[in-house]
Amino acid sequence: MRCDQYIGLNEWSKAKVLATRKVREVGHRIYSDGRAVPFQRKVRVPVARVKVAGRIKGAWTPVVANLHRYTMPDGKVYEEFVQADPWSGGPCYYIALKDGRGEVVPESLWSDQDLANA
Repeated sequence: MRCDQYIGLNEWSKAKVLATRKVREVGHRIYSDGRAVPFQRKVRVPVARVKVAGRIKGAWTPVVANLHRYTMPDGKVYEEFVQADPWSGGPCYYIALKDGRGEVVPESLWSDQDLANA
């Protein structure tokens, strides 16, 4: 069976743009009877702001996945692109990152060996 295979980002890229940090949330839970109960909790939130920047149109499905733009707390921007789509029973979409100037981030690239094993 032929299908579009979304491989996604490599481990370095995931650690960079999908990082989270622990924060403390403080607020009030408001019930339907009007009672307000204070709460505090620790949760993990993404470090980067994420927006959809495009879509991957597949050979077998209309949309395989969204491509994202990540804005880091220091203002740096990373944008996903399709590094390669070698066929192995169907296209395999390997995703890498470009920086805010449109230059490829070398650490985000899949190795030739990874691509050859597709």
